[in-house]
Amino acid sequence: MTSSHRVALVTGSSRGIGREIVLRLAQDGFDVVINFQTNAARAQEVVETIAALPSNKQHNPVKAIAIQADIGNLGQGRKLLEETIAAFGRLDVVVLNGAWMVTQSIHGLTEDSFNAAFDTNVKGPLFFLKAAQPYLAKAQEEKQQVQNGGSPDGGSRIVTISTCLTAFSLVQEDHITYVATKGALEQITRTLAKDQHFGGKGININTISPGAVDTEGFRLGKDEALIEHFRSAHPSGRLGMPDDIACAVSFLASGDSRWVNGQTIRVNGGLGV
Repeated sequence: MTSSHRVALVTGSSRGIGREIVLRLAQDGFDVVINFQTNAARAQEVVETIAALPSNKQHNPVKAIAIQADIGNLGQGRKLLEETIAAFGRLDVVVLNGAWMVTQSIHGLTEDSFNAAFDTNVKGPLFFLKAAQPYLAKAQEEKQQVQNGGSPDGGSRIVTISTCLTAFSLVQEDHITYVATKGALEQITRTLAKDQHFGGKGININTISPGAVDTEGFRLGKDEALIEHFRSAHPSGRLGMPDDIACAVSFLASGDSRWVNGQTIRVNGGLGV
């Protein structure tokens, strides 16, 4: 049975930025897929949080499911897509948030760590989009055919999550592989926006490039002095919060973003301009 809501899939959404994105999209009226790799309990907590949303007391509540898959594994990526379609019958929005953060300089880099980073951050997402394209195109076509009865909130959308480190001079030597993968993701966004089967079909694709965001992952290995350094570097004197990124994703998933395509948008509170 096809969902009566638009359907959004967010990779790496059991915690941190991804968790906030999937919560915001549920609040916006999407049925959502919470993708996780290892922690089923945290993913289930997100499912339960969505079920308890005040907006879900209505007659047609949104639904949330959790699907375990390693996006860097092509077979598991196909499983993630197949289970999404089996559950909801459609796919309107893909947010590629899941990533592997490797901190090694070129001197400590190994072929295994390089391959793992590119599998998770580049190859897996690219082949997932290739497999998802027919479903995104179908959802977009249905919206265009049914102007009055279709979804007024937007068509098919892809949002990739990069990092401001691809452009900032504060990038450190141990970010070499991470920024290389994110730079590749930004180029995928640019080219798919021009591709006849993506941008040419009305499937908008954009990248959000966050700065420092206060998550468990960001705080890992940092003392309070270093965290304060990042905090004070922002004009507002605070770190970004996951909701700051989720708000930008909400815009890109909406109909208001209909003329935004192929862009990398820095969401960093003025940390870098």
